[in-house]
Amino acid sequence: MNSILELLVKAGNFVSNIGSMVMIPVILVIVGLFFRISLPKAIRSGLLVGAEFVGLNLVTGLLTSNIGVAAKLLFERFNLNLKFVDGGWAAAAGIAYSTEVGALIIPVILAVNILLLFLHLTRTVNIDIWNFWHFAFAGSMVMVLTGSMFYGFLAAIAYCVFSLRLADYIAKNMQDVLGMEGITITESAAIATAPIAMVMDKIYDHIPVLKDAKGDVKALNRKMGALGEPVVIGFVLGIVLGAVCSYSFRETVELGINLGAVMLMMPRMVKVIMEGLLPISEAAREFMQKRFSGEEYYIGLDSALACGHENCVAISVLIIPFYILFAIITPGNQTLPFGALAGTVFAGCITNGIHRGNFVRTYLTCIIQTVIGLYIGTLIGPLFTELAKSIGYQFPEGATGITYYCPGGWAYSTIIYSMKYKMIGVVIVAVLLVGWYYITREKSADRKYRFMTATRK
Repeated sequence: MNSILELLVKAGNFVSNIGSMVMIPVILVIVGLFFRISLPKAIRSGLLVGAEFVGLNLVTGLLTSNIGVAAKLLFERFNLNLKFVDGGWAAAAGIAYSTEVGALIIPVILAVNILLLFLHLTRTVNIDIWNFWHFAFAGSMVMVLTGSMFYGFLAAIAYCVFSLRLADYIAKNMQDVLGMEGITITESAAIATAPIAMVMDKIYDHIPVLKDAKGDVKALNRKMGALGEPVVIGFVLGIVLGAVCSYSFRETVELGINLGAVMLMMPRMVKVIMEGLLPISEAAREFMQKRFSGEEYYIGLDSALACGHENCVAISVLIIPFYILFAIITPGNQTLPFGALAGTVFAGCITNGIHRGNFVRTYLTCIIQTVIGLYIGTLIGPLFTELAKSIGYQFPEGATGITYYCPGGWAYSTIIYSMKYKMIGVVIVAVLLVGWYYITREKSADRKYRFMTATRK
Protein backbone atom coordinates (compact mmCIF):
# COMPACT_ATOMS: atom_id res chain seq x y z
CA MET A 1 0.00 0.00 0.00
CA ASN A 2 2.80 2.39 0.91
CA SER A 3 4.56 1.71 -2.38
CA ILE A 4 1.36 2.57 -4.28
CA LEU A 5 1.02 5.84 -2.36
CA GLU A 6 4.65 6.69 -3.04
CA LEU A 7 4.07 6.08 -6.74
CA LEU A 8 1.01 8.32 -6.69
CA VAL A 9 2.91 11.05 -4.85
CA LYS A 10 5.59 10.89 -7.56
CA ALA A 11 2.82 11.20 -10.16
CA GLY A 12 1.53 14.28 -8.33
CA ASN A 13 5.01 15.79 -8.33
CA PHE A 14 5.26 15.06 -12.04
CA VAL A 15 2.06 17.04 -12.69
CA SER A 16 3.35 19.86 -10.49
CA ASN A 17 6.59 20.02 -12.45
CA ILE A 18 4.82 19.98 -15.82
CA GLY A 19 2.88 23.14 -15.06
CA SER A 20 -0.10 24.75 -16.76
CA MET A 21 1.69 25.62 -20.03
CA VAL A 22 1.86 21.92 -20.94
CA MET A 23 -1.25 20.65 -19.19
CA ILE A 24 -3.68 23.17 -20.68
CA PRO A 25 -2.88 22.50 -24.39
CA VAL A 26 -3.04 18.72 -23.87
CA ILE A 27 -6.37 18.94 -22.05
CA LEU A 28 -7.73 21.35 -24.68
CA VAL A 29 -6.98 18.86 -27.45
CA ILE A 30 -8.73 16.10 -25.49
CA VAL A 31 -11.72 18.36 -24.74
CA GLY A 32 -11.88 19.44 -28.39
CA LEU A 33 -11.97 15.84 -29.58
CA PHE A 34 -14.65 15.03 -27.01
CA PHE A 35 -16.81 17.82 -28.39
CA ARG A 36 -16.39 16.40 -31.93
CA ILE A 37 -13.88 18.90 -33.33
CA SER A 38 -11.57 17.49 -35.99
CA LEU A 39 -8.09 16.47 -34.81
CA PRO A 40 -6.26 19.22 -36.81
CA LYS A 41 -8.55 21.93 -35.40
CA ALA A 42 -8.22 20.56 -31.86
CA ILE A 43 -4.42 20.50 -32.12
CA ARG A 44 -4.36 24.02 -33.57
CA SER A 45 -6.55 25.33 -30.73
CA GLY A 46 -4.40 23.61 -28.12
CA LEU A 47 -1.16 24.94 -29.61
CA LEU A 48 -2.52 28.48 -29.97
CA VAL A 49 -3.67 28.60 -26.37
CA GLY A 50 -0.48 26.89 -25.17
CA ALA A 51 1.70 29.32 -27.12
CA GLU A 52 -0.31 32.21 -25.75
CA PHE A 53 0.08 31.06 -22.16
CA VAL A 54 3.82 30.84 -22.79
CA GLY A 55 3.73 34.43 -24.02
CA LEU A 56 1.50 35.48 -21.14
CA ASN A 57 3.87 33.89 -18.64
CA LEU A 58 6.85 35.61 -20.28
CA VAL A 59 5.15 38.99 -20.01
CA THR A 60 3.97 38.25 -16.47
CA GLY A 61 7.50 37.13 -15.62
CA LEU A 62 8.87 40.39 -16.96
CA LEU A 63 6.46 42.24 -14.71
CA THR A 64 7.02 40.17 -11.57
CA SER A 65 10.80 40.11 -11.91
CA ASN A 66 10.90 43.90 -12.10
CA ILE A 67 8.28 44.62 -9.44
CA GLY A 68 9.38 41.82 -7.10
CA VAL A 69 12.96 43.06 -6.84
CA ALA A 70 11.85 46.65 -6.25
CA ALA A 71 9.24 45.70 -3.66
CA LYS A 72 11.55 43.38 -1.73
CA LEU A 73 14.10 46.19 -1.59
CA LEU A 74 11.48 48.40 0.04
CA PHE A 75 10.57 45.65 2.52
CA GLU A 76 14.21 45.17 3.51
CA ARG A 77 14.50 48.84 4.38
CA PHE A 78 11.94 48.38 7.16
CA ASN A 79 13.69 45.28 8.56
CA LEU A 80 10.41 43.55 9.45
CA ASN A 81 10.63 40.59 11.84
CA LEU A 82 7.44 38.60 11.26
CA LYS A 83 6.83 34.96 12.11
CA PHE A 84 5.64 33.57 8.75
CA VAL A 85 7.19 34.14 5.33
CA ASP A 86 4.80 33.88 2.38
CA GLY A 87 6.24 31.26 0.07
CA GLY A 88 3.89 32.22 -2.77
CA TRP A 89 1.72 29.98 -4.91
CA ALA A 90 4.71 28.00 -6.25
CA ALA A 91 5.63 26.75 -2.77
CA ALA A 92 1.99 26.06 -1.87
CA ALA A 93 1.43 24.10 -5.10
CA GLY A 94 4.62 22.08 -4.72
CA ILE A 95 3.78 21.13 -1.14
CA ALA A 96 0.13 20.33 -1.97
CA TYR A 97 1.03 17.98 -4.82
CA SER A 98 3.62 16.20 -2.64
CA THR A 99 1.04 14.75 -0.23
CA GLU A 100 -1.19 11.68 -0.41
CA VAL A 101 -4.18 13.90 -1.16
CA GLY A 102 -2.27 15.69 -3.91
CA ALA A 103 -1.32 12.37 -5.50
CA LEU A 104 -4.99 11.47 -6.13
CA ILE A 105 -6.54 14.90 -6.49
CA ILE A 106 -6.73 15.09 -10.31
CA PRO A 107 -8.94 12.02 -10.96
CA VAL A 108 -11.06 12.82 -7.90
CA ILE A 109 -11.78 16.43 -8.98
CA LEU A 110 -12.40 15.41 -12.60
CA ALA A 111 -14.97 12.88 -11.35
CA VAL A 112 -16.63 15.51 -9.14
CA ASN A 113 -16.82 17.97 -12.06
CA ILE A 114 -18.41 15.35 -14.35
CA LEU A 115 -20.90 14.36 -11.64
CA LEU A 116 -21.92 17.98 -11.01
CA LEU A 117 -22.38 18.54 -14.76
CA PHE A 118 -24.57 15.43 -14.96
CA LEU A 119 -26.64 16.62 -11.97
CA HIS A 120 -26.98 20.14 -13.45
CA LEU A 121 -25.23 21.60 -10.40
CA THR A 122 -22.60 23.39 -12.48
CA ARG A 123 -22.17 24.60 -16.07
CA THR A 124 -18.40 24.84 -15.92
CA VAL A 125 -16.05 22.35 -17.55
CA ASN A 126 -12.85 22.97 -15.61
CA ILE A 127 -9.85 22.22 -17.84
CA ASP A 128 -7.41 24.16 -15.66
CA ILE A 129 -6.14 20.87 -14.25
CA TRP A 130 -2.78 22.11 -13.02
CA ASN A 131 -4.57 24.46 -10.62
CA PHE A 132 -6.27 21.50 -8.96
CA TRP A 133 -3.46 22.00 -6.47
CA HIS A 134 -5.77 24.45 -4.67
CA PHE A 135 -8.07 21.55 -3.77
CA ALA A 136 -5.07 19.42 -2.82
CA PHE A 137 -3.87 22.28 -0.60
CA ALA A 138 -7.15 22.45 1.33
CA GLY A 139 -7.34 18.68 1.59
CA SER A 140 -3.74 18.30 2.73
CA MET A 141 -4.20 20.92 5.43
CA VAL A 142 -7.25 19.07 6.74
CA MET A 143 -5.36 15.77 6.63
CA VAL A 144 -2.67 17.28 8.89
CA LEU A 145 -5.31 18.87 11.14
CA THR A 146 -7.40 15.70 11.59
CA GLY A 147 -4.90 12.95 10.82
CA SER A 148 -7.41 11.55 8.32
CA MET A 149 -7.08 11.32 4.54
CA PHE A 150 -10.84 10.74 4.36
CA TYR A 151 -11.65 14.16 5.79
CA GLY A 152 -8.91 15.63 3.65
CA PHE A 153 -10.61 14.46 0.48
CA LEU A 154 -14.02 15.62 1.72
CA ALA A 155 -12.53 19.09 2.24
CA ALA A 156 -10.99 19.08 -1.24
CA ILE A 157 -14.31 18.03 -2.80
CA ALA A 158 -16.22 20.67 -0.84
CA TYR A 159 -13.79 23.36 -2.01
CA CYS A 160 -14.24 22.14 -5.60
CA VAL A 161 -18.05 22.26 -5.36
CA PHE A 162 -17.92 25.80 -3.95
CA SER A 163 -15.47 26.93 -6.65
CA LEU A 164 -17.41 25.49 -9.60
CA ARG A 165 -20.59 27.21 -8.43
CA LEU A 166 -18.69 30.47 -8.03
CA ALA A 167 -17.15 30.05 -11.49
CA ASP A 168 -20.69 29.77 -12.90
CA TYR A 169 -21.72 32.86 -11.00
CA ILE A 170 -18.93 35.16 -12.18
CA ALA A 171 -18.81 33.87 -15.78
CA LYS A 172 -20.86 36.69 -17.28
CA ASN A 173 -18.81 39.38 -15.54
CA MET A 174 -15.53 37.90 -16.73
CA GLN A 175 -16.81 37.43 -20.29
CA ASP A 176 -17.99 41.05 -20.48
CA VAL A 177 -14.75 42.56 -19.16
CA LEU A 178 -12.47 40.30 -21.23
CA GLY A 179 -14.63 40.35 -24.35
CA MET A 180 -14.65 36.54 -24.57
CA GLU A 181 -17.69 34.28 -24.79
CA GLY A 182 -18.08 30.79 -23.36
CA ILE A 183 -15.35 31.04 -20.71
CA THR A 184 -15.02 31.54 -16.98
CA ILE A 185 -12.18 31.54 -14.45
CA THR A 186 -11.88 28.51 -12.17
CA GLU A 187 -8.68 29.15 -10.19
CA SER A 188 -10.19 28.73 -6.74
CA ALA A 189 -8.06 31.04 -4.61
CA ALA A 190 -8.39 33.85 -7.17
CA ILE A 191 -12.14 33.67 -7.76
CA ALA A 192 -12.83 33.51 -4.01
CA THR A 193 -12.08 37.26 -3.98
CA ALA A 194 -15.27 37.76 -6.03
CA PRO A 195 -17.73 37.67 -3.08
CA ILE A 196 -15.64 40.31 -1.31
CA ALA A 197 -15.84 42.52 -4.40
CA MET A 198 -19.59 41.91 -4.68
CA VAL A 199 -20.13 43.11 -1.11
CA MET A 200 -17.92 46.15 -1.71
CA ASP A 201 -19.80 46.92 -4.93
CA LYS A 202 -23.04 47.25 -2.92
CA ILE A 203 -21.29 49.53 -0.42
CA TYR A 204 -19.81 51.74 -3.14
CA ASP A 205 -23.29 52.19 -4.63
CA HIS A 206 -24.28 54.06 -1.46
CA ILE A 207 -21.22 56.32 -1.28
CA PRO A 208 -21.83 59.53 -3.31
CA VAL A 209 -18.19 60.05 -4.30
CA LEU A 210 -17.75 56.46 -5.49
CA LYS A 211 -21.22 55.82 -6.87
CA ASP A 212 -20.50 57.48 -10.21
CA ALA A 213 -16.71 57.10 -10.33
CA LYS A 214 -15.90 55.23 -13.56
CA GLY A 215 -12.21 55.79 -14.20
CA ASP A 216 -10.17 53.15 -16.00
CA VAL A 217 -7.06 53.04 -18.17
CA LYS A 218 -9.08 53.20 -21.39
CA ALA A 219 -10.99 56.27 -20.16
CA LEU A 220 -7.67 57.92 -19.30
CA ASN A 221 -6.47 57.12 -22.81
CA ARG A 222 -9.49 58.84 -24.35
CA LYS A 223 -9.06 61.95 -22.19
CA MET A 224 -5.29 62.34 -22.50
CA GLY A 225 -4.70 61.06 -26.02
CA ALA A 226 -1.16 59.76 -26.57
CA LEU A 227 -0.20 60.49 -22.94
CA GLY A 228 -2.98 58.17 -21.80
CA GLU A 229 -1.73 55.20 -23.83
CA PRO A 230 -1.07 52.08 -21.71
CA VAL A 231 2.61 52.05 -22.71
CA VAL A 232 3.00 55.64 -21.42
CA ILE A 233 1.13 54.90 -18.18
CA GLY A 234 3.33 51.86 -17.58
CA PHE A 235 6.45 53.92 -18.25
CA VAL A 236 5.40 56.61 -15.77
CA LEU A 237 4.55 54.04 -13.08
CA GLY A 238 7.97 52.44 -13.58
CA ILE A 239 9.75 55.77 -13.28
CA VAL A 240 7.93 56.58 -10.04
CA LEU A 241 8.65 53.13 -8.57
CA GLY A 242 12.32 53.37 -9.57
CA ALA A 243 12.62 56.79 -7.95
CA VAL A 244 11.03 55.54 -4.71
CA CYS A 245 13.50 52.62 -4.64
CA SER A 246 16.44 55.02 -5.22
CA TYR A 247 17.41 53.26 -8.45
CA SER A 248 20.07 54.76 -10.68
CA PHE A 249 18.97 56.73 -13.75
CA ARG A 250 19.57 53.75 -16.06
CA GLU A 251 17.76 51.29 -13.76
CA THR A 252 14.82 53.68 -13.38
CA VAL A 253 14.40 54.16 -17.13
CA GLU A 254 14.76 50.42 -17.73
CA LEU A 255 12.04 49.73 -15.18
CA GLY A 256 9.79 52.29 -16.87
CA ILE A 257 10.33 50.78 -20.32
CA ASN A 258 9.72 47.25 -19.03
CA LEU A 259 6.45 48.18 -17.33
CA GLY A 260 5.39 50.13 -20.43
CA ALA A 261 6.06 47.01 -22.52
CA VAL A 262 3.94 44.90 -20.17
CA MET A 263 1.04 47.37 -20.35
CA LEU A 264 1.26 47.26 -24.14
CA MET A 265 1.64 43.51 -24.65
CA MET A 266 -0.59 41.98 -21.99
CA PRO A 267 -3.98 42.84 -23.59
CA ARG A 268 -2.73 41.71 -27.01
CA MET A 269 -1.76 38.31 -25.64
CA VAL A 270 -5.35 37.57 -24.65
CA LYS A 271 -6.56 37.98 -28.23
CA VAL A 272 -4.60 34.90 -29.32
CA ILE A 273 -6.20 32.87 -26.51
CA MET A 274 -9.59 33.99 -27.81
CA GLU A 275 -8.71 32.71 -31.27
CA GLY A 276 -7.63 29.33 -29.91
CA LEU A 277 -10.63 28.88 -27.62
CA LEU A 278 -13.33 29.96 -30.06
CA PRO A 279 -13.70 26.62 -31.94
CA ILE A 280 -13.79 24.63 -28.70
CA SER A 281 -16.19 26.94 -26.88
CA GLU A 282 -18.59 26.96 -29.85
CA ALA A 283 -18.42 23.16 -30.20
CA ALA A 284 -18.94 22.73 -26.45
CA ARG A 285 -21.94 25.02 -26.53
CA GLU A 286 -23.53 23.13 -29.42
CA PHE A 287 -22.76 19.75 -27.84
CA MET A 288 -24.26 20.68 -24.47
CA GLN A 289 -27.24 22.45 -26.04
CA LYS A 290 -28.23 19.27 -27.88
CA ARG A 291 -28.09 17.18 -24.71
CA PHE A 292 -29.11 19.71 -22.07
CA SER A 293 -31.48 22.12 -23.78
CA GLY A 294 -31.62 25.63 -22.34
CA GLU A 295 -28.30 25.44 -20.48
CA GLU A 296 -25.20 27.49 -21.19
CA TYR A 297 -21.80 25.92 -20.47
CA TYR A 298 -18.39 27.47 -19.85
CA ILE A 299 -14.77 26.45 -20.29
CA GLY A 300 -12.92 27.03 -16.99
CA LEU A 301 -9.45 28.59 -17.30
CA ASP A 302 -6.53 30.01 -15.31
CA SER A 303 -6.82 33.49 -13.78
CA ALA A 304 -3.79 34.55 -15.86
CA LEU A 305 -6.32 35.08 -18.65
CA ALA A 306 -7.88 37.94 -16.67
CA CYS A 307 -4.51 39.62 -16.03
CA GLY A 308 -4.52 40.95 -19.59
CA HIS A 309 -6.78 43.84 -18.67
CA GLU A 310 -5.01 47.21 -18.43
CA ASN A 311 -6.40 47.88 -14.95
CA CYS A 312 -4.72 44.77 -13.53
CA VAL A 313 -1.27 45.80 -14.74
CA ALA A 314 -1.63 49.31 -13.29
CA ILE A 315 -2.87 47.96 -9.94
CA SER A 316 0.04 45.50 -9.79
CA VAL A 317 2.33 48.49 -9.27
CA LEU A 318 0.02 50.76 -7.27
CA ILE A 319 -0.83 48.06 -4.70
CA ILE A 320 2.79 47.56 -3.56
CA PRO A 321 2.87 50.47 -1.05
CA PHE A 322 -0.15 48.98 0.72
CA TYR A 323 1.45 45.53 0.94
CA ILE A 324 4.34 47.15 2.79
CA LEU A 325 2.24 49.57 4.86
CA PHE A 326 -0.29 47.01 6.07
CA ALA A 327 2.39 44.39 6.79
CA ILE A 328 3.84 46.96 9.22
CA ILE A 329 0.73 48.48 10.84
CA THR A 330 -1.93 45.73 10.77
CA PRO A 331 -2.56 44.64 14.39
CA GLY A 332 -1.74 40.98 14.97
CA ASN A 333 -0.24 40.41 11.53
CA GLN A 334 2.59 37.88 11.36
CA THR A 335 2.72 37.45 7.55
CA LEU A 336 5.62 38.79 5.49
CA PRO A 337 4.11 38.80 1.95
CA PHE A 338 7.31 38.16 -0.02
CA GLY A 339 5.74 35.59 -2.34
CA ALA A 340 2.78 37.85 -3.01
CA LEU A 341 5.11 40.54 -4.36
CA ALA A 342 5.90 38.31 -7.34
CA GLY A 343 2.20 38.00 -8.14
CA THR A 344 0.76 41.48 -7.72
CA VAL A 345 -0.54 41.32 -11.31
CA PHE A 346 -3.08 38.77 -10.04
CA ALA A 347 -4.27 41.06 -7.23
CA GLY A 348 -7.13 42.62 -9.17
CA CYS A 349 -7.78 40.14 -11.96
CA ILE A 350 -11.12 38.82 -10.62
CA THR A 351 -12.07 41.92 -8.65
CA ASN A 352 -11.77 43.96 -11.85
CA GLY A 353 -14.32 41.69 -13.52
CA ILE A 354 -16.80 41.97 -10.66
CA HIS A 355 -16.46 45.77 -10.71
CA ARG A 356 -16.97 45.68 -14.52
CA GLY A 357 -13.60 47.27 -15.29
CA ASN A 358 -14.09 50.20 -12.92
CA PHE A 359 -10.53 51.07 -11.91
CA VAL A 360 -11.39 53.14 -8.83
CA ARG A 361 -13.57 50.45 -7.28
CA THR A 362 -11.14 47.68 -8.19
CA TYR A 363 -8.19 49.49 -6.65
CA LEU A 364 -10.04 50.28 -3.41
CA THR A 365 -11.25 46.70 -3.04
CA CYS A 366 -7.74 45.36 -3.68
CA ILE A 367 -6.45 47.57 -0.87
CA ILE A 368 -9.05 46.10 1.50
CA GLN A 369 -8.22 42.58 0.33
CA THR A 370 -4.59 43.14 1.27
CA VAL A 371 -5.52 43.22 4.97
CA ILE A 372 -7.65 40.08 4.53
CA GLY A 373 -4.75 38.29 2.85
CA LEU A 374 -2.39 39.15 5.72
CA TYR A 375 -4.80 37.86 8.35
CA ILE A 376 -5.48 34.65 6.41
CA GLY A 377 -1.73 34.10 6.09
CA THR A 378 -1.32 34.59 9.85
CA LEU A 379 -4.25 32.24 10.57
CA ILE A 380 -3.05 29.29 8.48
CA GLY A 381 0.67 29.87 9.14
CA PRO A 382 1.08 27.33 11.99
CA LEU A 383 -0.84 24.57 10.15
CA PHE A 384 0.87 25.23 6.81
CA THR A 385 4.26 25.18 8.52
CA GLU A 386 3.40 21.78 10.04
CA LEU A 387 2.33 20.49 6.60
CA ALA A 388 5.54 21.78 4.99
CA LYS A 389 7.67 20.08 7.66
CA SER A 390 5.82 16.79 7.14
CA ILE A 391 7.01 16.55 3.53
CA GLY A 392 10.54 17.82 4.25
CA TYR A 393 10.13 21.24 2.62
CA GLN A 394 13.23 23.44 2.67
CA PHE A 395 12.29 26.73 4.29
CA PRO A 396 13.49 30.10 2.92
CA GLU A 397 16.72 31.29 4.51
CA GLY A 398 16.10 32.73 7.96
CA ALA A 399 12.45 31.67 8.05
CA THR A 400 11.03 29.65 10.95
CA GLY A 401 7.53 29.42 9.51
CA ILE A 402 5.90 29.50 6.09
CA THR A 403 2.46 30.58 4.95
CA TYR A 404 0.43 31.40 1.86
CA TYR A 405 -0.81 34.97 1.41
CA CYS A 406 -4.20 34.78 -0.28
CA PRO A 407 -7.07 37.33 0.04
CA GLY A 408 -9.46 34.67 -1.27
CA GLY A 409 -8.27 32.26 1.41
CA TRP A 410 -11.35 32.92 3.53
CA ALA A 411 -13.12 30.16 1.55
CA TYR A 412 -10.63 27.34 2.07
CA SER A 413 -9.92 28.50 5.64
CA THR A 414 -13.63 28.16 6.48
CA ILE A 415 -13.64 24.60 5.11
CA ILE A 416 -10.32 23.63 6.72
CA TYR A 417 -11.14 24.79 10.24
CA SER A 418 -14.72 23.50 10.08
CA MET A 419 -13.34 20.06 9.25
CA LYS A 420 -11.37 20.18 12.49
CA TYR A 421 -14.56 18.85 14.09
CA LYS A 422 -14.67 15.88 11.69
CA MET A 423 -18.28 14.65 11.18
CA ILE A 424 -19.72 17.77 12.79
CA GLY A 425 -17.49 19.78 10.45
CA VAL A 426 -18.78 17.80 7.47
CA VAL A 427 -22.34 18.77 8.45
CA ILE A 428 -21.32 22.42 8.87
CA VAL A 429 -19.63 22.53 5.45
CA ALA A 430 -22.58 20.74 3.81
CA VAL A 431 -25.01 23.31 5.26
CA LEU A 432 -22.77 26.15 4.10
CA LEU A 433 -22.66 24.71 0.55
CA VAL A 434 -26.45 24.35 0.44
CA GLY A 435 -26.71 27.96 1.58
CA TRP A 436 -24.21 29.01 -1.08
CA TYR A 437 -26.27 27.32 -3.81
CA TYR A 438 -29.40 28.99 -2.45
CA ILE A 439 -27.79 32.45 -2.43
CA THR A 440 -26.59 32.10 -6.03
CA ARG A 441 -29.79 30.57 -7.44
CA GLU A 442 -31.40 33.80 -8.73
CA LYS A 443 -28.52 34.89 -10.95
CA SER A 444 -28.14 31.35 -12.33
CA ALA A 445 -31.83 31.21 -13.26
CA ASP A 446 -31.57 34.63 -14.90
CA ARG A 447 -28.65 33.43 -17.05
CA LYS A 448 -30.57 30.37 -18.17
CA TYR A 449 -33.45 32.59 -19.29
CA ARG A 450 -31.10 34.92 -21.21
CA PHE A 451 -29.40 31.98 -22.93
CA MET A 452 -32.72 30.40 -23.96
CA THR A 453 -33.92 33.74 -25.31
CA ALA A 454 -30.68 34.22 -27.31
CA THR A 455 -30.84 30.74 -28.85
CA ARG A 456 -34.46 31.24 -29.92
CA LYS A 457 -33.44 34.35 -31.82
